Amino acid sequence: MKTPPPARLLAAALPIILPLALGACAHHRPATTPVAGTRPVPRTGGPDGGWSGTSTRFQADSRSCPNPGLVSTQVFDRQFQLRWGNRGSDLSASIQPDGSIIGGAGDVTLSGKYTAERITVDATTDACGLHYTLHRSN
Repeated sequence: MKTPPPARLLAAALPIILPLALGACAHHRPATTPVAGTRPVPRTGGPDGGWSGTSTRFQADSRSCPNPGLVSTQVFDRQFQLRWGNRGSDLSASIQPDGSIIGGAGDVTLSGKYTAERITVDATTDACGLHYTLHRSN
């Protein structure tokens, strides 16, 4: 028995029509428009993880002041270390519950601020000053 031409046409078109019809029925979420005066929700989970960025020098009253450059660190349990100069000195830092950062080593004092997007720290002595700016790297 021969299939009538309209049925043959439908059978041939079904693999094309069915996915298009199902796609048209799929529910799509409408695009959301930001409300004026609102800010994105900050990333949760705290500061722990990898951070990287740069240091810039803002004071150099001595030749022994460290050179600025690229910086990376790991924050673990709100604690991290920053390199001070090429001689391998590490500065210990602690992120307080209010987001302030305190720390240092020897005659170097650290002070700064943590937000979900950025860590900024100033490391200073009587003669030297570096400003660190770090962003989440993972």
